[in-house]
Amino acid sequence: MAKRTDLCASREQGITDEQRSTAAQALARAAGRLAVDDPNGPVNALDFAALVGGMVFEVAAENGTTAGIRVQRTALMTVGPVPSGITNVEFAVPVARAAGSLGYDWATDDNRRLIETIPVERLAVLAGPIRVRVLALALAQELGQAEPGTPATMSDVLRFAESVCRDAEESVLARISALILSPEHGETRCAYADRLRKAVGE
Repeated sequence: MAKRTDLCASREQGITDEQRSTAAQALARAAGRLAVDDPNGPVNALDFAALVGGMVFEVAAENGTTAGIRVQRTALMTVGPVPSGITNVEFAVPVARAAGSLGYDWATDDNRRLIETIPVERLAVLAGPIRVRVLALALAQELGQAEPGTPATMSDVLRFAESVCRDAEESVLARISALILSPEHGETRCAYADRLRKAVGE
C-alpha cells in the first residue's frame, strides 16, 4: 500500500519516468553512503535531505538528464520521515527499499549485501514495521552466510529467526514468523535467503 501511495504521489507531481529513475538512483547512492559513512552515527533529517539533493544532481549530471527540487522531493517523500533514534546504517535499509519502489534494481548492485549488513546490537531499538523488516533482512543475512550450500529446512529458518529476535518481544517474533516462507524442495540456505529478501522488499 505504501509503495502505491508513493508512486501515485510521484505521478501527481508530474514527474517523468526519467526523473523517477534519477530519484531511484539517487536514493540507492544515498543508502550506500549511509551504510559506510559514520554508520553508527544518528541520522539528521536535514543532513539526509541535503545528501539526497546532492545525489540527485550527481546522478543527473552523469546521465545528462534534468534534475531539480521536484526530483529531490519525490525521493524524500518516497522514503518518508526519519524515525527517531535510528542510525545511518539502519536507515540505509528503508532508503534502499524506497529506491527499489521507484524502480531501482538492487539485484544487480554490488552494494546489496552491504546495505543489508545491520549491527545486531542495534536491532532492538527499532520499532514498528521498520524493525520487523530489518530483522527479516537480518534473518536472511545470517541464514545465507551459515553454510550457504546446505539445504534450507523450516526448523533451521525458525531457529535463526529466534536468534535474530532474541532481544525483541514475542509480538515481533510473531510478525517475523508471518513473513517466513516455506523452503522449497532442494533449496539451499543461500537461495532461500535471496528469496526471503525479495519477499520482504515487495
